[in-house]
Amino acid sequence: MKLQYLGTAAAEGMPAPFCTCADCEKARQRGGRNVRSRSQALVNDTLLLDFPGDTFYHAMLYGVDLLKVRHCLITHVHADHLCPAEAAYFRRGFSVIPEGFPPFHFYGSEDIEAPLENHVKESAGNAQLHVLRPFETVEIAGQAVTPLKAAHGTAHPFIYLIEKDGTTLLYAHDTDVFPEETWEFLRKKKPYLNAVSMDCTEGAKETIYRGAHMCITINEECRDRLMAEGFADERTAFALNHFSHNGDLAAYDDFAPFAAARGFVTSYDGMVWEF
Repeated sequence: MKLQYLGTAAAEGMPAPFCTCADCEKARQRGGRNVRSRSQALVNDTLLLDFPGDTFYHAMLYGVDLLKVRHCLITHVHADHLCPAEAAYFRRGFSVIPEGFPPFHFYGSEDIEAPLENHVKESAGNAQLHVLRPFETVEIAGQAVTPLKAAHGTAHPFIYLIEKDGTTLLYAHDTDVFPEETWEFLRKKKPYLNAVSMDCTEGAKETIYRGAHMCITINEECRDRLMAEGFADERTAFALNHFSHNGDLAAYDDFAPFAAARGFVTSYDGMVWEF
């Protein structure tokens, strides 16, 4: 499988536009991987994960042809993961879309209905909306996708188990260590995880407010539990994503070696990860 990280920041991006903290200043001065846009990823060049306001920027910067990518999973409805206003551009007048052209499909929990419903209706069939049920597997763009319950504080947030040709990815953003219902499902399914992409909003912090995000110590806790339950082992690749300037060692140059020493890959905008 191939996962391309298009954006790897939390809500404000990095550097946060109005912030003068030390890590934001480092990002401005150093540039490169220290600059992060809002979180979005692309699986196997066919399946988008999340739809932030930075989608246009990502498509232009990384050569993503959105006329060929027709499917998008939404993790939750916070504005940095779903920007409903961007869905207005499927309407005639904003886009010239030939009759019979394949529609763009949004998938997510029931929470996506309210913010997207009117835009989808006004798209004249150019966009479609699909409500997924937790723990029910569906085939999307050639991948088997199972939404799992996340711990994130919104009404019905999802993380996703994505399978193709015997390879399995767990994409776990934004969430704390998973709810027990998710662990129970994993015990029944018994997947082997080839790769896990985990939330690391708070970076190198050792303790944070629990219930919505992770930091490096919680990443280790989650990894240890995945391995103890038999879903992962020493061959499983673990990457960290969704960084905030409020986390410790927030600049990529500072955090990446710190995370590598603990067995984690640190994602950056544009990174292609194959496993």
